[in-house]
Amino acid sequence: MDEFERRLGDLLTAPFKDEEPPASLQGRIMRSAAAARHRRVAAGGVVVAAVAGLGPVAVMQAAPERSPADDPATVTATDLGAVVERGTIVRIPRDLPGRSPFEAMAVNKDGTVLGAPQAGADGNDARSTGIWRAGPAGGRPALVTETAPGTRAYLWAMAAGDAGYLWPDGERLACRGPAGAGPSRTLDAAWGGRDRFFADGPAFVWGRNADALRVATACGGETRTYPVGGTLEGFSFPYAIVRTGAGLRQVDVRDGAARDLVRLAASADPVLAASPRLIAWADGGALRVLDRGTGTSRQAVRALPHAADPAYAGRLTAGDRVVAYTAAHQDEDVAESVVLDVRTGREVRLHGEVRAAGGWLLWREGADYRLARVRS
Repeated sequence: MDEFERRLGDLLTAPFKDEEPPASLQGRIMRSAAAARHRRVAAGGVVVAAVAGLGPVAVMQAAPERSPADDPATVTATDLGAVVERGTIVRIPRDLPGRSPFEAMAVNKDGTVLGAPQAGADGNDARSTGIWRAGPAGGRPALVTETAPGTRAYLWAMAAGDAGYLWPDGERLACRGPAGAGPSRTLDAAWGGRDRFFADGPAFVWGRNADALRVATACGGETRTYPVGGTLEGFSFPYAIVRTGAGLRQVDVRDGAARDLVRLAASADPVLAASPRLIAWADGGALRVLDRGTGTSRQAVRALPHAADPAYAGRLTAGDRVVAYTAAHQDEDVAESVVLDVRTGREVRLHGEVRAAGGWLLWREGADYRLARVRS
């Protein structure tokens, strides 16, 4: 555990006492901790993968950051026209009446976009409150529910699925029902504020103390706990992806049955995402995508942006056909992204953040967001 993680733990154990959390805490719980861990290991390394019951996976040498032009097999572009259906593109303005600009934090498979106003100067002003939602119709995001002033700095991620919405409320994990219906409730009062959480299909899944997996199928409903002995890294119903050391396993959240998937190099500290068809991970400047149906590694990107820059940290999301990697600056509203079409091998490199979910892609374009369906 590094100094940032120690200070973060101290803040989150008493989030609403005399001292207010710094504005920079927002958005950095995943990004900064991951970046700090990456600085403790050398960039690159060998990723050795073996998929139990699915067949062999090739060995990949993670390369240092390099220009896409160095790899003649890589097809790159700076336009998403070949990836998305142009006729479905809608604009989602970031300006919110009386609030700070909208920041997207989650995309559901139905095209719903969840987010919140950006944190103010101290992360706690009245212009930074609320959970907001946009969708395939485009237009300015609408308020789902208010949040208390003083909580925005702890709102570092959100999740949306058929079961409803999830977001941090200090050390607690809060939720609403399907499509945001019903009152806001506390799903887990002892969550702790730092473990990852996901919503997909009919289930909410979240970590607890880095060794337990908790599952619920309704906001405020019954919760099941599975002692998985690892860290939750991704989720695509019905399988949660759990990492224990260098090993990745999938855990069926319906009954707790587990199966080994991939073994990484001991030094690997991957950013991971899962969809029904794919498991993707990025580490050491490289991106690898595993086809869950065939057990084969289909594509790799060997020049992820800012892979060796400690000022940036990576985020990975996966849809049915595309994988989106974003390198976001830890302290500034700056990002660079790569979108990989795993069917064609085409890469699109963009300035700004990108998120994929199901058949949808969300990206920043100028001052606003764009949302579109991915080509089938």
